[in-house]
Amino acid sequence: MKLKNRVIVWTVYLDSRRSRKLGRRIPRHLSVDNPKLEELVEAARILGLNPEPRPDKAYPRSWWDGSGYIVVDKKWPKQELIRKLAEEILKARRSSARTVTR
Repeated sequence: MKLKNRVIVWTVYLDSRRSRKLGRRIPRHLSVDNPKLEELVEAARILGLNPEPRPDKAYPRSWWDGSGYIVVDKKWPKQELIRKLAEEILKARRSSARTVTR
């Protein structure tokens, strides 16, 4: 599937539990533990990337795990885009953790 000015981002790209060989695309210290598709969609919304979730899809290297992916606007190079999404998810998790502990 060829997308013009759009990029596919699998949840696996951000998962700190995965190795690079199994699909993680960013350094482990920047990645997220077990990212959810909903978190990825929300992070993309915050960044203004017009996300289109595809929850029924499975990453080819882990076909049994239907984690899904999103299709987003390409505002930055793919590597930078993935890092920004991970940062947004981590920021959201920190703020929700603060809210719960108060």
